[in-house]
Amino acid sequence: MFADFWAQLTPSDKVQVVGIIVSAVISVIAIFISVLTLRQNSKMIEESSRPVISIYSQSINAGTPMLFIVVKNFGSSSAVINKFDYDYDLTDCYSFRSERDYLKDLVGSTLAPKQSRICSLDYSKLTRPITFTLEYTSGRKKYKDSLSVDLKAGVNMPAPKTATEQKEPRTISYILQEMLQKNL
Repeated sequence: MFADFWAQLTPSDKVQVVGIIVSAVISVIAIFISVLTLRQNSKMIEESSRPVISIYSQSINAGTPMLFIVVKNFGSSSAVINKFDYDYDLTDCYSFRSERDYLKDLVGSTLAPKQSRICSLDYSKLTRPITFTLEYTSGRKKYKDSLSVDLKAGVNMPAPKTATEQKEPRTISYILQEMLQKNL
């Protein structure tokens, strides 16, 4: 049937039919490429504007060395923490004695972009890396991360300090130097 139809066409009609078919194929390919590009752009926009929560440790020496766990949003949008679990009992690891697990209070809290929460830990009580499981939302998007963090790794790097003669000015001097070196 198609062969009969094709045979009845004049050469100019055949050229027009081939042109229509080629145009249709090129249009379908262009639409496909456009859809792929839009999806890729959407993913890139989300990746650049999403919250990114990270966990690390930071040591400070204000006359007495202290260790802090830092939970920080390095992303570009706010995050509401829905789940904050870890595979280590930290109740005895805080630098102050309490039966309360303070890091559990992060559930339900909001971290704005570049905002952090810190909690003081007892360096000697940490014996191994800790795996943290986080779930957080930003708008209608949900994110889930699992991080294995060795809170003791690299925290005791030496940095020179200038001490003053009396105790109070020395403490202030150390604190100001630490603030210049670190931005919690």
